[in-house]
Amino acid sequence: MSWLKKALISIGIAKIHSFPEPYNYNINIYDLSHLSDKDKIEVHRDFLKSLMDDENNRQNFIENKTSQIISQTSIIFSLVGLFIPIIIDKSGESSLFLRILIISMVVIAFIFYFLSISNALKNFDVIKFRYSKPTPFNVLTFKDKSIEEFNAELVRDYLYCINKNVVLNNIKATNLLHSHNTFKLANATTAITIICLCIGIFFLKDKDEVIKIENPIKIEKIDSILNKMQPIFKHDTIIIHDTVISKNIEVK
Repeated sequence: MSWLKKALISIGIAKIHSFPEPYNYNINIYDLSHLSDKDKIEVHRDFLKSLMDDENNRQNFIENKTSQIISQTSIIFSLVGLFIPIIIDKSGESSLFLRILIISMVVIAFIFYFLSISNALKNFDVIKFRYSKPTPFNVLTFKDKSIEEFNAELVRDYLYCINKNVVLNNIKATNLLHSHNTFKLANATTAITIICLCIGIFFLKDKDEVIKIENPIKIEKIDSILNKMQPIFKHDTIIIHDTVISKNIEVK
C-alpha cells in the first residue's frame, strides 16, 4: 500500500474495503446435548452479557466523542469564517506569492474542517448501523420449555450479537479516528496560515506616499508678485485665498 493511499485512508477519503468479524465460531455448536449443568449455562450467559454491556458502553462512548468533535469543528469552522475577510484584507497588502499562499492555506483548512464533520456524521447513519440484540420472541418461543433451554438460546443470541456489534463499533471508531485526524490537520493548517500572515505583515515595508500633481499651475513674473505679497509670507510658503502654494513652482 502506497503512502498516498495510506494518507487518504487516514482522513477518510479512501475507503477500507472490509471489517472482518473478530471471532470465528459457529453459534449452533452451543446446544444442550453437551450442556446439562444449569449453573454452567448461567455462568456462560452472564459472561456474554457482560461482553454485550461492554460493547454497548463502547458504542455510547464513540457516539459521545463523535458529537463533541462535530460541535468543536462547527464552532471553529464558524470562527475561522468570521476572520476570513480580515485575513484576505491583510494579505492584500503583501506580495503576490504570500497572498496566493495564504488563500490556498485557508481553502485547504476549510476542506479539512468539512472532511472532519463529514467523517463524524457517518456515525449517525442509523440505516447503516443496525445493532443486534436478543429477540423478545425467545420468551414466546421457549415459554413451554425449560430454563436451561431458554438460557442456552440466550447464549447463542449473545454469541451472534457480540460478533456483529463489535464490527459496527469498529467502523464507528474508524470514522471517529478519521474525523479526529482531519480536525488536527485543519487546526494545523489554520495555525500555519495565521503565522504566515503575521510574518508577512511584520516584514511588510511601508510604501512611501507620493503625491502626484497633474497640470501644475504656471505663474509668470513671480518676483514682482512675491514682492507685493511679502507681508503674508509664512515660513517659506505663500498663502493666496486660503490656499498654500509650495515654493516648488515652475517659473518662467
